[in-house]
Amino acid sequence: MIRMIATDLDGTLLAPGGLSMPERNRAALEKAASLGVRVVICTGRLFAGGRRYALTAPGDQPVICVNGAVVRMSRSETYLRRVGFEPGLAREALDRFRAAGAKPWFYVGDVCFAEESSDALDALKRRTGASVELVPDLAAKCGERPEKLLALLTPQQVEALHGDLTARFGPRLYVTRSSERQIEALAPQANKGLALAMVARRFGVAREEIAAFGDNYNDLELFRAAGIRVAMENGARELKEQADIIAPPNGEGGVGQIVERLLAQRR
Repeated sequence: MIRMIATDLDGTLLAPGGLSMPERNRAALEKAASLGVRVVICTGRLFAGGRRYALTAPGDQPVICVNGAVVRMSRSETYLRRVGFEPGLAREALDRFRAAGAKPWFYVGDVCFAEESSDALDALKRRTGASVELVPDLAAKCGERPEKLLALLTPQQVEALHGDLTARFGPRLYVTRSSERQIEALAPQANKGLALAMVARRFGVAREEIAAFGDNYNDLELFRAAGIRVAMENGARELKEQADIIAPPNGEGGVGQIVERLLAQRR
């Protein structure tokens, strides 16, 4: 019997474009919450971008954000977890991103820092409500223990940089992709799976009582912390290969359809 639902946002819970939640998803999660199932948003977004959807559930709910580097409560905004880069590692990783021709961003606290404005930054603000600040040199932020380093590149550049970072840093760095064009690097203790396991322990929920929903590479670790793994039909092939259930696409309220089925099995 499920007691916790952990769901990614973009490409999963939200409609294409990442600006709205299909009504079927909203209704299903509200029904789950009314039955005592804890709903946990798990996203690569900053806290503000995840919190707005967590607030649709009653009570103070944990929000896993920044790909697991940060966990905060939706209403009290209390931190349960915050894992940032060691300053030296942040600088090393930043240098490799720059060597690959990237124009990277840092997530530090509630802010996305960048060195220059771009259409991609404007889209981030519109889609997620992120606070964005421009700085002359991102290296100056390394001492503030940033939670995430990310960049938008071509798929070919992402593959090349992913290989370079993995070979160069090994287990010192967690490297993932939230789309074929977005590469992200975090401290090795920061991923959605470790964050979900911590949340589950805190609320006394066993792994087999968790259903996790995702669509992309950064949800692979999330799946490892759940008993029921649900990949979206529109998701990455590697994730679907690890899934117990394939949900209809995010544009069709696929999360809601599977949640309805799981709730029916509780009777």
